Amino acid sequence: MLHSSCYQTLSGQVTQSTGRANCQAAGGHLDLVTTAEETSAIQTYLLKKGLTEVYGWIDGTDVATDGVWLTGSGEELPYIGFTGVEPNGGMAENCLVVGVSEVVDLTCDSNSYVQYTLCEI
Repeated sequence: MLHSSCYQTLSGQVTQSTGRANCQAAGGHLDLVTTAEETSAIQTYLLKKGLTEVYGWIDGTDVATDGVWLTGSGEELPYIGFTGVEPNGGMAENCLVVGVSEVVDLTCDSNSYVQYTLCEI
């Protein structure tokens, strides 16, 4: 928990849009990371859960315009927290994921790297 935020991970290889719907069905929403402090808290949470080798969906996509990152509701992201050479996917990688050591862009479809969805409840 960070401030008043509680996190829940939903397991499964799904698309980002399905992950968003699953969070809503669980009574929350796809997590929107807004600060470096929140990124750090999430990564600590993921470490404690043992999710060290995979990624989870978080809110954010640049599918409409490459390089312009928006929330699912269409608002510009206030913070992203990319690490290293990210974003590096160009037009092919348009959705945000978080791991224990990085925030990166990946394709929005289900793939073997994305094993859960991070919801804020």
